[in-house]
Amino acid sequence: MKSIKSAGFPLFFLLPAIILLSHPSGVLLAQLEREFLVNAEEVEVIPGNLIVFGLIAAGVYDTDMVINDVGIYKITYNTIDVFGNPTVASGAMYVPLIDADSIPIISYQHGTVMDREEVPSRRSDDPAGLFYAGNGYITTLPDYLGLGDHPGLHPYLHWESEATATIDLIRAAREFLNDSLLIWDNHLFITGYSQGGHAAMAAHKYIHMNDLQSEFRVTASAPMSGSYPLSSTQFEHIFSKDSTYNGSYYIPYIIASYQYVYGNLYDDPSHYYDPPYDSIFAAWELSGNFFEDYPMGSLPKNFYEFMQDSVMENLLEDFNHPLRIALRKNDLHNWAPQEPVRLIYCGMDDVVPPLCATTTRDTMQMLGAPDVLAVSAGAEYNHGSCALPAFLYALDWFDSMSKEQALFNGEIPAVPEIRLYPNPVNTLLTVETGAIGRTFVEIHSINGQLVYQSHSERNIHQIDFTSLRKGIYFITIRSGDFVATRKIVKH
Repeated sequence: MKSIKSAGFPLFFLLPAIILLSHPSGVLLAQLEREFLVNAEEVEVIPGNLIVFGLIAAGVYDTDMVINDVGIYKITYNTIDVFGNPTVASGAMYVPLIDADSIPIISYQHGTVMDREEVPSRRSDDPAGLFYAGNGYITTLPDYLGLGDHPGLHPYLHWESEATATIDLIRAAREFLNDSLLIWDNHLFITGYSQGGHAAMAAHKYIHMNDLQSEFRVTASAPMSGSYPLSSTQFEHIFSKDSTYNGSYYIPYIIASYQYVYGNLYDDPSHYYDPPYDSIFAAWELSGNFFEDYPMGSLPKNFYEFMQDSVMENLLEDFNHPLRIALRKNDLHNWAPQEPVRLIYCGMDDVVPPLCATTTRDTMQMLGAPDVLAVSAGAEYNHGSCALPAFLYALDWFDSMSKEQALFNGEIPAVPEIRLYPNPVNTLLTVETGAIGRTFVEIHSINGQLVYQSHSERNIHQIDFTSLRKGIYFITIRSGDFVATRKIVKH
């Protein structure tokens, strides 16, 4: 037996540490054949009454809430790195312990983390996981690349890796849910706070841009306090007023990220930073652990005190400065989501200004998005205090769209058998499925590009791979509520 860890929430939930009862030791689960899932390890079970105590302490418990016991899993899964190479990342999944064969999923993306150990897979008291799962939602929480189990530097605010880390965790979670827990999802909601707001928007955009809606079936997304127009609204908020910024520590973090991803900002940190910060930041880049042995609060709020004046002058004057180009590549306000979106913000946020949400709303509406609104969770809240009311708003909104979820009726839905051969394939791939009715088949490259799409009433599909390049592809098969994704290797 091992003792269950405390269910304490972070400071913004104001929950005390609570020592829980004991629970059988976690075991490695889901040893079935899978494509994205590498491992699912049970971590803890948190009783619902302890989650209720926490909500009461935070002043947010509603007597209408039915709070469930929550099972927590560490998920290790296959994804790709920033250069498109296969890699393995980690995250967490929180599962409400209710008798239902169909439960909605909330994909939640966490805010800025400097310490690779302070991520969802390393804890059993994640506030979003306990809050949303306690209220009846399966909740997936990626660590992101460069954090948790994934080595190297975290590509901070790099939209594509935020997206792939998020959606591949959902895929892995579904494999475990379907094969081991016999649970299917009937809605997918996407949300996240601060950096997680940017990551939530990234995941939604990636699904849209790569035509993955038939696989993921996004019901709605609610990014919270995210800097979606990085290159304009957020940039101007940081650099165009005075030389101080309350979150100055974000600046070297994002510069290191874009140097890692794009490789064209500098040859050495001394080209950007004054001593001794150049050597401090260089050590952080090398180790991947920012603010290691250096208190975050010790970094000057005046960025001229650690950045070279010439760099600042060039950055402000040159629209095509490499850093500004990198920021434009990671803007997320300039597309038109077709599903409902609520951009949640707070009026006194001095880290991510409210204008980020309203500018994004205006741009998306202009581009033809049918249902995008910017919603204030409170005019008096700042970036820290905004989290709690934002969480509550997102939950209420998601609840309004997921009330029809079916309760378990004692029958386990039949899983259609799928056979793919030969795999690896050279010329012709045969797909056999036991699905009844029309079956939709899509194939995507490892980078998310749609390379094949068809539908048929027949149970056997033959797909010509002759014209496709050698490499890894993913085939998605959909029939009714059944969705499955498998890996294919082209020789």
